[in-house]
Amino acid sequence: MRIIVFLVIFLFSACLQNNSVVYKNINLDEANILLASEDVIILDVRTKNEISKGYIPSATFIDFYSKEFDSKVSLINKDKAVYVYCKSGSRSLKAVEKMSKMGFVDVYNLDGGFMSWKEANLPYNIDSLFNYKSLDNILTQNYIDSILIVNTNVLICISTQWCMPCRKMEPIINKLEIELNDKLFVLRLDADDNPFLTKQYNVLAIPTYVLYKNNLEVWRKNGIIAYSELVRNIN
Repeated sequence: MRIIVFLVIFLFSACLQNNSVVYKNINLDEANILLASEDVIILDVRTKNEISKGYIPSATFIDFYSKEFDSKVSLINKDKAVYVYCKSGSRSLKAVEKMSKMGFVDVYNLDGGFMSWKEANLPYNIDSLFNYKSLDNILTQNYIDSILIVNTNVLICISTQWCMPCRKMEPIINKLEIELNDKLFVLRLDADDNPFLTKQYNVLAIPTYVLYKNNLEVWRKNGIIAYSELVRNIN
């Protein structure tokens, strides 16, 4: 009987530990140093209207109030450190608590949010990042299949507008498309416009790149990839 009671207590404690919230609050000085690293993800959880008034360079954008917040966050690479901010630090605190429960173990909340960042005269950008959704971005599986059948080499690039690593990869993909235009078809797919993609192509993080040769998948990888690695796998 004592053994059973002990096991029940042990399993209950383990469940509590698995559901525990693990994150760290960081101040502006810490953030400015840490965010200089190339191997981190900066997550802005504000609305599009707030972002239009300025944002921290290299940020990825997922609106905390969006009904798709959880599904979009689940596509972020959990192996990377994620630094989250909002306008003042309140929303981002809720976001990091939620992300911690989702399995993110290296997640940080920026105290004071973008307001403090801006008041401290730290660098930020102001520009138009979001385009209106176009019907040209919405594709069917039949259309994708037809491209795979007709072309010998097809690189499928699955990304979103709000993903910063996706935007960093764009010049690399453009260069690849120009220099290998005689042997490679580059198919860009927006995961937001085409929600079936994440399940169809088993997308675990974005950006995801899948290489097909003769209509068969031969290679895939997500995240930021060197140009030389892409060329090596295509050739």
